[in-house]
Amino acid sequence: MTNPTNRRLIIFTGAGISAESGVPTFRTGPDGLWHNHRIEDVCHIDTFEQNYELVHQFYNDRRTSLQGVEPNEAHQAIAELQRQHGDRVTLMTTNVDDLHERAGSPDVVHIHGNLLELVNLAEDRIEPIGYEEFDHADHPPHFKPNVVFFGEAAPVYRNLFTLMNSLTRHDLVLVVGSSESVLQFCLEAYHGSQGEAVILYVDPTDTCPYDRILGPGLKPYTQHFRMGAVDALSEGSPVREWIEEWLQT
Repeated sequence: MTNPTNRRLIIFTGAGISAESGVPTFRTGPDGLWHNHRIEDVCHIDTFEQNYELVHQFYNDRRTSLQGVEPNEAHQAIAELQRQHGDRVTLMTTNVDDLHERAGSPDVVHIHGNLLELVNLAEDRIEPIGYEEFDHADHPPHFKPNVVFFGEAAPVYRNLFTLMNSLTRHDLVLVVGSSESVLQFCLEAYHGSQGEAVILYVDPTDTCPYDRILGPGLKPYTQHFRMGAVDALSEGSPVREWIEEWLQT
């Protein structure tokens, strides 16, 4: 029998988990932020300087609106798992909000940056701003939201793929609320572990993105649970039971 202390839980979360708290997603549905803004206007490094005011207005709105939302039960469940099992649980998120931190997660790796920070490009340092608006009119044009723009390299990607390539049959991978559009977490975990890791994909949409990415019937995961993050991580759900048995058996 496998020693349970050798087993890890690797969690990747995307916009879907925060959407259940009321945070608009960037891609999904008619209210997705990219349906109302052109990516090249507000989130591309090549046009950042020429659209400096518009970019900061866009991210000021995202930042200040975070004060009106709260972590949900899925954020809290993940935080509880981290507190109970320590470094056996790794959490990485593509979300730039702080809902995982506010739920009590002690260690969160933000793959695409943190909305509550600015990058001082002239001095190459990160400065906290919290939920405040950035007064771009009173600052020189070398402050950027600490969010990875299109056209930029994501510094965390190296660590992300190192983690993926370290996965084995002793790892349970939980992918929650990811559209799998930018990063295909399930596929990368499958390849990184050579098909040995257990991969649970939680997403409520009727159409699985891998039917489009790989073709019908090709599935780089162990099981797809068509439910929301809160339902999936609630007590007694099949996902929660799978996680608890994995960490304890």
